[in-house]
Amino acid sequence: MSNIKVEDAMTKKIIKVDSNESVINVAIKMKEKDIGSMLVCDENKLIGLITSEDLVKRIIVLKKDSNELKATDVMTKKLVTTTPDEDLAEAIRIMIDKSVQRLPVIDGKKLVGILTDGDILRMAPHLVESLVESRKEIESEMGGDMCEVCGNYSENLRKINGQWICEECNEASPEI
Repeated sequence: MSNIKVEDAMTKKIIKVDSNESVINVAIKMKEKDIGSMLVCDENKLIGLITSEDLVKRIIVLKKDSNELKATDVMTKKLVTTTPDEDLAEAIRIMIDKSVQRLPVIDGKKLVGILTDGDILRMAPHLVESLVESRKEIESEMGGDMCEVCGNYSENLRKINGQWICEECNEASPEI
């Protein structure tokens, strides 16, 4: 999976709002764009992220007057970010470890995209393909192959009735 980079999966079309934007306008833009978050910038510098969950937790649950709040009042300020050249597998680990569903992507000091859990799901076929290729590379280096019954790697395969079978499967089902 090391050949898939964040830039291959990330959303490049950045939708952002100004830090002084009213949360009402933020929520309207999120609904119009059918997205679950907005990046908050101040003079083109990323300073935060607002999610639909932030709107619920920081406005509705606390019964705050949304007419008086700005983006900066409800945004998450401590952001976990990544770079476009980061391995996608590492970015996924970061998202899991930090319990985040979105990673702004920064190249130097420039915001270039966002990686979301949805982006990762869209990449799933490529990830599976990459994992299969990685496994094949490892197996070819090891000099063995996969059992056609259980799919496990083995250096001691025997061809029985046209199938390559490991010792364990042969012992478990001698009629194969």
